Amino acid sequence: MPGCLHLLNAYLPRTETFIWQNLRRARRYTPLVLADAWENLEAFPLPGGELIRLKPSRPWWSRVNARLSGTYAPVRYPEGALRTRDIAVCHAHNGFRACVTLGFATDFGKPWVVNFYGSDLSQAEFLRRARAYPRVFRQSRALLVEGPAMRQRLLELGAPAKKIRIQRIAVDPAEYPFRERSWDGNREIRLLFVGRMVEKKGLAVGLQALADRRLDFPWNLTVVGDGLLRPQLEAQAERLNLSKRVDFLGMRSLEETRSLMESCDLLLQPSHTGSDGDGEGGAPTIILEAQACGMPVLSTLHDDIPYVTVPERSAWLAPEGNADALAENLRRAAREASRWAGMGRAGRAKIEADHDVVREIEALERCYDEVSG
Repeated sequence: MPGCLHLLNAYLPRTETFIWQNLRRARRYTPLVLADAWENLEAFPLPGGELIRLKPSRPWWSRVNARLSGTYAPVRYPEGALRTRDIAVCHAHNGFRACVTLGFATDFGKPWVVNFYGSDLSQAEFLRRARAYPRVFRQSRALLVEGPAMRQRLLELGAPAKKIRIQRIAVDPAEYPFRERSWDGNREIRLLFVGRMVEKKGLAVGLQALADRRLDFPWNLTVVGDGLLRPQLEAQAERLNLSKRVDFLGMRSLEETRSLMESCDLLLQPSHTGSDGDGEGGAPTIILEAQACGMPVLSTLHDDIPYVTVPERSAWLAPEGNADALAENLRRAAREASRWAGMGRAGRAKIEADHDVVREIEALERCYDEVSG
């Protein structure tokens, strides 16, 4: 079976389960992973593939030149250790990895596919330094994005339309037990937020919405995730007198997060564009996971979130960054609790129809077939 060489910054951050979903479901191309760092290996096993531990090379002079020129220093690997393998195609995961491995991919001489994920199409500082993008666009055989909003961003950066393909993020619905949600009007509504503590995830807006005095129902918010903004967000919850109703749990494993999804009622995921231009690009994977297990979603009209939900049928979507509109949707969710079960069914159907990893890996491997001839 031919191999696909996957180029990653690290294998694998807990926030990048969407990559693991594809790697572990490969059927016709053996996944060979080449990364600069290795982490969480016990959480993301790859029994059908191989983790290739080659020491990356980034000479001092290339790092100095990159600093002086405001670009990124290239990364090289010993190609001899790869030449003996049956590698049909290379797949770079995110625009940064594509920029720094451009020279390596050129010399290696295999067809090249580049996957974009969000920040690599929107964050102002990254785009200022990503001067290799025109060459990345020329050299690649296919440019993969999660949805139409990401496709438009890539077009605006000068990518040729004929190379852009929508490769949906996906999950395995069988791994998410489905449960219809309901509320008796008395107990606390259990809200869940999952994401890194960065601006674009929108938790600050979510907390502001939850502080709205018009929310006349009992609720509790469980927050899963960590990051640089956690102290600020905890201080905000304290300042808004929400501390007793918001539980910051920090990072949790995939299994623990699934368990929390099982016990919660609604997903609160108010993503928006950060002040540095950073956005989701596509949509947070947790929105797919929540819909798969029957949770109605409270989110925003940001990037490809409308594309991965069924607006008004599986999700209430507010304008991004608008705490008042988000608060109104929270009130609406409480008023329309009789709809939760139907919204959960609509969300599950959406995931099964459009975001099943079994179907999506077939589409990805057809792409590999085409670019490798």
